[in-house]
Amino acid sequence: MHLKEVDANLLVTLDALLVDASVTRAAERLGRSASAISHALAKLREIFDDELFVRAGQKLVPTAKALELAPTVHVILAGMESLLRPNKPFDPSLSVRDFAIAASEAGELILVQPLRQRLQPLAPNVRLGWMKSNGDESTDALRYGRCHFVIDIEGAPLQAPDIRALKLFDDKLATLVRPGHAFAERKPRAATFAGADHIAVDSLPAIALIDRALAARKLSCNISAQVPSVLVGLLLALNSDALLTLPASLALMLEKQFGAVRIAPPLDPIAFPLRLLWHSSYDRDECHQWVRSELSLVARDIENAA
Repeated sequence: MHLKEVDANLLVTLDALLVDASVTRAAERLGRSASAISHALAKLREIFDDELFVRAGQKLVPTAKALELAPTVHVILAGMESLLRPNKPFDPSLSVRDFAIAASEAGELILVQPLRQRLQPLAPNVRLGWMKSNGDESTDALRYGRCHFVIDIEGAPLQAPDIRALKLFDDKLATLVRPGHAFAERKPRAATFAGADHIAVDSLPAIALIDRALAARKLSCNISAQVPSVLVGLLLALNSDALLTLPASLALMLEKQFGAVRIAPPLDPIAFPLRLLWHSSYDRDECHQWVRSELSLVARDIENAA
């Protein structure tokens, strides 16, 4: 098979299938019929001598060959879009794009939703979808096009040279309790703080960061509840004496909206970075660049308000 025999639209189809994992959804994304996508997939299987996707229930699961091809396909298509784009200034108000952002629940509340609100009047047809961030899988999600951005609050070192990182701001931890809690009236000692009931939220590194700070005193948090979401944790904290530790930027929202009370913990301030991650194939994508710059402005406003 020679390059001149390959239709570029086949690569567009392959990219859509990698993102959507569904013939039907890929067809909707590309404005084609499901039969046309199925025909293109059959041609792709012939070209690459591989199944590329196997069915698992309602989803298509990419084979090892398809995953190997994904980063190269993304780079090729980004280059083609750049080459074919009219040579005129980028206008976000005219852009029609869908971006998927992987983030924890906290990242969605702190950054993604404020970004949506900021973009709405500036670029009404640039849409931001949310998907749950899965930590170690984030790099693959970016590389294989399952998402376009990752909001990272873990701060782990990046081992992948094709993944870009932009530090948005340093957040701090804040601990919330119900109104009338004893700790709201008097700052607890370290041992009393550690021994109190703590609520651990699955998607947040808060307890691990506190335990790291307490380790020098040979203390660790007493976890009374492990919960799947910030909302569940907040409801538990407001209806018990348990402590809920969160990013300060998120705690500020919950204080205002739910009447939770911030306490003064017996520890030095614990800071951690919030970062934006993306794949290098989008470095020169003008709309992607613009969204990154707008998110940086949102982050600056949040940092100034904290």
